[in-house]
Amino acid sequence: MAGKEKLDLTVRGETIERLYQDFKSEKFLVNREYQRKLVWFLSEKENFVDSIAREFPIPIILLAQKAGKNGDYYEIIDGMQRLDAIFSFIENRFPLNGKYFDLESTAVTKQLLDERLVEQKKPSLSRRECVTIASYQVPLSIFESPSNEPVNEVFRRINSGGRKLSRQDLRVAGALGEFARIVRHLSSVVRGDISPTDSLLLNNMGQISLTSKDLSYGIDIETVFWVANGIITKDQLRQSQDEELISDMLAYMLLDEPPASRSEYLNDYFDPGESDASKERYNQIEGAVKKFGHEEIVRRFTLVYDELKLILDEAGKTFTELIFGDPAERAPRYFQVVFLALHELLVRKSKKTSNRGRLIRKLSGSAESITIQEGGRWGAEARHDEVIGLAAKISNCFVDMGDHDPSKGKWISQLEAILTSSLTEQSSFDFKIGFVRLDGSGKFDSGCFQGVLEELVGMANISKKRRGYLIVGVADTKSDADRVKSLYGIKPRKFANFWIVGLQHEIDLGPKDADKYIGNLINSIENSKLSEPLRSYVCKHAKFVQYYELPVLVLEVMGQETPSHIDGQYFVRHLNKKKLVAPQDFGALFSQYSSSE
Repeated sequence: MAGKEKLDLTVRGETIERLYQDFKSEKFLVNREYQRKLVWFLSEKENFVDSIAREFPIPIILLAQKAGKNGDYYEIIDGMQRLDAIFSFIENRFPLNGKYFDLESTAVTKQLLDERLVEQKKPSLSRRECVTIASYQVPLSIFESPSNEPVNEVFRRINSGGRKLSRQDLRVAGALGEFARIVRHLSSVVRGDISPTDSLLLNNMGQISLTSKDLSYGIDIETVFWVANGIITKDQLRQSQDEELISDMLAYMLLDEPPASRSEYLNDYFDPGESDASKERYNQIEGAVKKFGHEEIVRRFTLVYDELKLILDEAGKTFTELIFGDPAERAPRYFQVVFLALHELLVRKSKKTSNRGRLIRKLSGSAESITIQEGGRWGAEARHDEVIGLAAKISNCFVDMGDHDPSKGKWISQLEAILTSSLTEQSSFDFKIGFVRLDGSGKFDSGCFQGVLEELVGMANISKKRRGYLIVGVADTKSDADRVKSLYGIKPRKFANFWIVGLQHEIDLGPKDADKYIGNLINSIENSKLSEPLRSYVCKHAKFVQYYELPVLVLEVMGQETPSHIDGQYFVRHLNKKKLVAPQDFGALFSQYSSSE
């Protein structure tokens, strides 16, 4: 152990009441570089809380204690699902045997109840039962860690020592290569549980947890793309087979020689192993990632993914309904063939869809002409032949890209990722329904435009180099979306808790042309009193994109080297609210920019 960091380890018990107090003080952090997603269903949460109520022993929870700006915090190494179950039960998100935790049974929950920050659901458990739960001593193992290296290694070891994890979970446990990072990112994009940063408060994880219909929060697993389209089952998703599928496809997309689909190859892409062959495969995939770059790989994948979503949307069918006629039991390898055939045409041959209706007809029932190799291995030549064969069959539905800029077209997954990210990091995101009044007059609302500029300033002042987004064409209440629908006949598209209404009605009311519309808005921003260099940054990065058939305006913000303002007024954002900075608080704002990085 010479030369290794020495870890100070403490083992102790802590009451649930005290742990919940730390939770409300935002002391528990989840590092999504290595942590699994939240996947416990209601029955699993209830069984765990029932064990506590019966005072049964529970597994030890492992935490890494670290120093932060606001005092010490705890990074969860093992026990995220258990802690989430405890805290969500305390907050009345689910009952135990049909009864909810009595919020008056502890001091901290009673205070929250008195301040109307939580709501008591009925019927409630007896005070005695709640006190028993609140006073239960949870076993903790806490070690102090000044850096991430030992934390990552501890996580890798405890998750590769025979526990019941899936093959993919074992692969990613502690894997920190660039290929692993891209797989994690794209998997989150498709699942819909993406977050703006890898470090996330446990308090916010519930918003992006995979749940079932009987829980009122999180993401209903039935609506996740993979499950909704019959590609993999709910249990397979919980076992991270979506990540395995994306890993397999990415290797095909990135490597010069299409590889076989084999479990041992996937192992090597995440960990170089000991053999020369394993190390060579690891270096090949890492080299390919370095060659293309993270952003380009994500762009290529989402270009294909968005086109596939448009195909299914226009067809009005799920993936399995489209290619089989009737839903199949599972279809991950069929999905690979279709996805990679689209990749062959859209990316490798730089084409775009010319006739989506004809493409849908060609893909309908196409499973009959696709030969899938059964068993654990899928030969490189066999997979490649099926991909090229399908690409040839559908190629007359595509034309050369020409001067078309794909960034101006489909923006489905990117917008959905921004909407999802806003659930866990509200200060860096904002959404506006549009710039015209909803009183039926159709007049431009100058007050709304001014408010947008102020929100941009507030986002920019969160911190230097912090990126934020303000999306115009999105309603965050159904009533606003219904108002646009009734006034202009727009059919909103719902995603998560948002309704995308687009800006076509504003284009029709004004210049009748999308390019002129955004040109007028950028001209208004250029002539505003927004400070430089923020004003130039916003104008340069503004873009008009398509979410399915709906045009949406994306305004991107970046924190500058000095505080931004509009006409001498400085704004900051806390959660989703902007606040005007008073002159006496200028010192605190400017001090954030004085330290060197």
